[in-house]
Amino acid sequence: MSIPCQHPAAQRRIPTRPAQCGVSLVELLVGLVIGIVLSLAASALYLGTRETARGSQAISDVNETGKIALDMIGREIQKAGFYPAQFGTNWTTNDQFAGDFFNAKDATKEVFNSGIFGCDNASYDPSTQACATAVEGKPDSIILNYFASPEFGDDSLLGNTNDCNRSKVSNDADNATRSAAGLPVFVSNRFGILAGSAYVDTDGNTVNANNLGCHGNGNEAAAMQSALQGVDDLVIRYGVYSGDGSEQSPTDFMTATDVNAQPLVGGRTGWQRVTAVSVCVLVRSVSNGRQEDKTGSERTYIDCHGAALTLPAGNRYIHKSFQRVYAVRNNLSGIL
Repeated sequence: MSIPCQHPAAQRRIPTRPAQCGVSLVELLVGLVIGIVLSLAASALYLGTRETARGSQAISDVNETGKIALDMIGREIQKAGFYPAQFGTNWTTNDQFAGDFFNAKDATKEVFNSGIFGCDNASYDPSTQACATAVEGKPDSIILNYFASPEFGDDSLLGNTNDCNRSKVSNDADNATRSAAGLPVFVSNRFGILAGSAYVDTDGNTVNANNLGCHGNGNEAAAMQSALQGVDDLVIRYGVYSGDGSEQSPTDFMTATDVNAQPLVGGRTGWQRVTAVSVCVLVRSVSNGRQEDKTGSERTYIDCHGAALTLPAGNRYIHKSFQRVYAVRNNLSGIL
């Protein structure tokens, strides 16, 4: 009896495949919800961390700007009225800061006739070499004058013969004769606020910020140049002593207008009797540095006039005022 032929495939055992388990729609939706929640939590954590870092950086920048601004102005205040001691007493009577002040400038330009001069609610105008028209509420400005020794040369930091914009004061035509004679050269630096320079903040927004500006006599034809960004206001008060000068502690801090009105005392004007200067700068962050305030709970800050101001709705910048009092060392020498 013959055995029927079988196809080879029929001789192979087909393995059993394991059963497959699917994911139900409910399980899929639950997984999606959990993933979304975790993503939102991670995003919130990232955004919170970023805002905290931005706020910390903005506060740090504001503090640094305030310190630099006060140091920049204060350094020049402490030089005001200086005359190099190595030149002894051989200069002419009109060449010293005590008594009649002379520096080859036009005698009608009162901003140069003392070691310190100030403008209330106005900037210094290089074109007229005088204070610009005062506008109530506008920042003050200050003019600081002194002599520097030329012996180190124009390019030396030790000689103080560069103005605040790093221009050589020997470029001032009024210093030509003094330089040729080897006499101390006249230095005049003027600080004020420049309004509205545009920049792009960290959010990509184009905004305006006031700057601390400076103008020096190394280039009288130039306009005031920006020195430090983010300084909104500058308020200056002057400590003036009264009496015959035997006691040179300031008896009152006055505005520039009040100093101008002071009578002669011991042959000295109000400006020649300034022995201390109070400087206040109001600094604003140059980028958004905090969360937006809740409506009805806007934050406040103290300005340089001591007023508490409420930030406008939507304002996320940081505002802070910095104040310091400087002694005018060259008016505390007892020389009358």
